Amino acid sequence: MRRGRQLFSYPLSLAVVVAALIALTGGWIAWWNYRAGLANIQTLATGLFDQVARQAAGSTEAFLDRAPPAAEALARIVTIDDSVAPVTSETLARRCVAVLRANPGFSWVSYSDRDGAFTGAFRTATGIRINRSRIVDGKTILDEHDVAPDDALTVAKHEDDTAYDPRMRPFYTLATASDQGVWTPPYVFAGQNVPGITYALPHRIGGELRGVFTIDFDLARLSNLARELRFSPGGRVVVLSDGDIVLAHPTAAIVTPVTGGEPVLVHARELADPAVHALLARPVTAEATLEIGDTSYLARSLAIVVPGGRNWRVLAFAPESDFTAGLGRRMLSSLLISLVAVVIAVVVAWVLARRISQPLTGLAAEMERVGDFRIEGTSERDHSMFREIDMMNIALAKMKGGLRSFARYVPRDLVRAGLASGQDATLSGEVRRLTVYFSDLAGFTTLAESRAPDELVRFLGQYFDDMSQIIATERGTVDKYLGDGIMAFWGAPSPIADHAARACVAAIRSQRRLRELAPDGIKLAARIGVATGDVLVGNIGSSERLNYTVMGDTANLAARLESLNKQYGTALMIDHATYEEAKAAVVARPLDVVAVKGKQRGVRVYELLALVADDDATATAIAADSTLALDAYLARRFDAAATAWAEVLAHLP
Repeated sequence: MRRGRQLFSYPLSLAVVVAALIALTGGWIAWWNYRAGLANIQTLATGLFDQVARQAAGSTEAFLDRAPPAAEALARIVTIDDSVAPVTSETLARRCVAVLRANPGFSWVSYSDRDGAFTGAFRTATGIRINRSRIVDGKTILDEHDVAPDDALTVAKHEDDTAYDPRMRPFYTLATASDQGVWTPPYVFAGQNVPGITYALPHRIGGELRGVFTIDFDLARLSNLARELRFSPGGRVVVLSDGDIVLAHPTAAIVTPVTGGEPVLVHARELADPAVHALLARPVTAEATLEIGDTSYLARSLAIVVPGGRNWRVLAFAPESDFTAGLGRRMLSSLLISLVAVVIAVVVAWVLARRISQPLTGLAAEMERVGDFRIEGTSERDHSMFREIDMMNIALAKMKGGLRSFARYVPRDLVRAGLASGQDATLSGEVRRLTVYFSDLAGFTTLAESRAPDELVRFLGQYFDDMSQIIATERGTVDKYLGDGIMAFWGAPSPIADHAARACVAAIRSQRRLRELAPDGIKLAARIGVATGDVLVGNIGSSERLNYTVMGDTANLAARLESLNKQYGTALMIDHATYEEAKAAVVARPLDVVAVKGKQRGVRVYELLALVADDDATATAIAADSTLALDAYLARRFDAAATAWAEVLAHLP
């Protein structure tokens, strides 16, 4: 037995050690909870601010994005009507009322012609009113009528001279100086004392200006949105336009009267809001913690790209104390409770940790999928018993929904490639062998003349949805919509080995689906041109706005083949290169060797008849006879060619 060693009582030692461990563990837990809680609060607050700012930005962008297509559709309808018979003021007013009813966010829809006549429809507190004026002998005669739900008109107002000339208004001068639609800067609507903005589209026929279509937005709804987005007791959302003009503030007046003149919008520096002044000095999109006096603020500034190239921004900010109040008291309570019940807390903490870590692991996996732009599906999110995790689930679901909306504008493969590279999109391109596809809707004019505008819009939406889905199913990329036509390509951004065959399959499926969509009594078909070859593909445009598209002779050839369908009485025309690459999957008959502008040699073109998988004996026979006929004709064996073409005529009388 060794002697001289210091010995301790086991019960006492155990009590001291356990007590020390309880004290140290409880103290560490309290300290760790305080630090982690503060970090989590700041992270969640930043995410919340980002969500609020993006919600305000998304609402604003969606609010304004409806104007250009609506104005262009109205201009096309009026042009079509005018080609049949001169459009009367009454007809034009009815068209404006229809557009206003179809778009609840619009305040005014109007048309000003080159003679100073004005026809429009606008919203009142009780409904819709038509406003028409004309200039006679230097005087502007005004008539207004209220529109009943059954479209009956009731006289509401008449003035013999309002001195109003739309040609002198900023929207008219801006539009007439441009070849396309323009946005006015925000201004105060006359007589309404609310901020607004106008989209103006010049109406030209044969290069001659006939007038200007306009769509007005009442921006007062942005202030309503700013008031509704109360994410904390002291939180505020402010919307600013170019030049830091205030468009929305939850509490402050944003319109200032001017003695002897029209009221103007308030500049941000005129607000009695020091947080706004401090944020103005920060870069756009910067997350910030601001010290203003004795108060710390958490803030977020997010840019909004408004149609027309204007740059607005949303400011979201709140005192940090809104989120951290009571954190110190909770730390002390946590320490006391930990000292008393650390053993129980170990078990409870383990259970709770499992309840927290599992959904967080699921969130991390889902966010990794989103990071790879895998946003397909709309599976229901798992609800959590913890508010913060549930908020993260909600935010993630909204983010996926926003990305799905964004994916409607940009090819998904392109976005995935950009995310994988981690680099910003820049002007760039490469020469690659692709298949390019052009389509145009034949018979659309007849359909447009026999259908109401809202029916026409619904049909076009269904048409573009179905055609785009077919192209996407065959791994094609929709480049753009050209009126009622579609441009697409295969083989980019992701390489596809059988791009020519897939383009041909998409063309045949599109024709079949279009026949199913055609209304009774209306014959619709799509003229489609497909060409394969080397093109320049990449991000093309300006430094501010890029378009992932293709350029080159092959793209031009596809467009010309689409047009050549008219001359040959066909619907699906492909070039020789496409046929050579796709002939294992499709049945096609040679049509001719044609001279195409920009090509030194003739191009052999084909008509798509069917898919090989269809096992269509008639199509196969037509293709074989057409090949014999054209080969004999080119070899100057005209009797053999005539015989073979007679066989073709037997199938295609």
